[in-house]
Amino acid sequence: MSTPTPNVPRLPNQPTSSPAAAPDSQEQHSSSDDIGHDHVSPALERLRAGRPKTGVTGGPTAENTPGSVGATAPETVPVPKAGPQPPAGERGSASRNAARRATRGSSMVLQSVRSWDPDLVRRIAVTIVVIGSTLGTANAAGAFGGPDIRETSLGTFDPAATLVSPAFPAPYVWLVIAAGLLGYTAHQWLPSQRRSPRHRVLGWLVAGSLLVTLAWALTLQQTSATASLVLIWLLVVLLLGALRWLNRYPVQTRIEAVLVDVPLGLFLGWAGVTAVVHSGAVLTFLEVDWLEWGAQRWALTGVILLILAAMAVCMTDRGRIAVALAVVWGVTLMVPERLLGDQQSAPVAFAAGLGAFLLIISAGSRRHRVDHAYRRELRAQQMATVAPIDFYDDGEPAGSQL
Repeated sequence: MSTPTPNVPRLPNQPTSSPAAAPDSQEQHSSSDDIGHDHVSPALERLRAGRPKTGVTGGPTAENTPGSVGATAPETVPVPKAGPQPPAGERGSASRNAARRATRGSSMVLQSVRSWDPDLVRRIAVTIVVIGSTLGTANAAGAFGGPDIRETSLGTFDPAATLVSPAFPAPYVWLVIAAGLLGYTAHQWLPSQRRSPRHRVLGWLVAGSLLVTLAWALTLQQTSATASLVLIWLLVVLLLGALRWLNRYPVQTRIEAVLVDVPLGLFLGWAGVTAVVHSGAVLTFLEVDWLEWGAQRWALTGVILLILAAMAVCMTDRGRIAVALAVVWGVTLMVPERLLGDQQSAPVAFAAGLGAFLLIISAGSRRHRVDHAYRRELRAQQMATVAPIDFYDDGEPAGSQL
């Protein structure tokens, strides 16, 4: 008969978890038995869940995957800012580069402007100024229905305003001058004149003169006595400069003389007459009587100075008949107005008539002398090319017989 074996409790199998799970309590072992040997201990999970987060990672990898053996703490990854911010030095260099680009752009503009053809720019500017100033002056004169400068209180175009005012038809010479300046504008566009040195300075002087004329007409409309007086004498100075330039480059053809010299000569002569008449009108308007000479003495002084200045101009170069004709037109129309008009003065009428006669004689005499000298020079050049005359007429060249 055998002896019965007592019931001895079985020991559980050795767990396969890491040694870190050994000190766990009975509750942990029982739960380990219930869940299985392949599951991680809850205590270890709580320890790992309580581990502080040191940064934001892009995602689990083989080294930091939770539950992996030998896992290391994840590295700290900096949080990116809102946008890329270049360093301060780079920002300064960018601003300097922008400044260099702006400077380079302005220099390119200047180079392109300098590359323009100056003769073409001058021709275009003169054409625009001549057309615009002519239309503007005509508008100021009331040609298009606006206020008429002939009706201003200064009385420049009133035949009865002063003792030097010409008769009514005198201002119509402006129509001839305007037509001549349009012809001058067309002449400078001819192929032979596009790069002529005669026009390079003359064109700007003509443009400036026309702009001053327009400004004078506008100030005359506004009854500005002082400004209009300064502008009319400035016009005379500019036209004298234009005449000096014409003398520096003599005329080459008759067409050039008709389209360039004649209009500018008429312009200068009539500008001188207008300056004297306007000065008398302004002094009368302002009631100025220097030295208490009276109106007649001042009128005689103005006429004499005008004739002497015109004679000095006409005695230069080839005579400048156009200047003389414009002045003669103005002073001749003073004669009937001083003899039959409201303000009569026989001395002023006599001085104007005599001055016109002397002026046309002096200008014609100068022109005759210049033409005679030109013909003599031309004849001498022609004779220099002619063979000497053989007085022996024996068929042998002259000088062969001794």
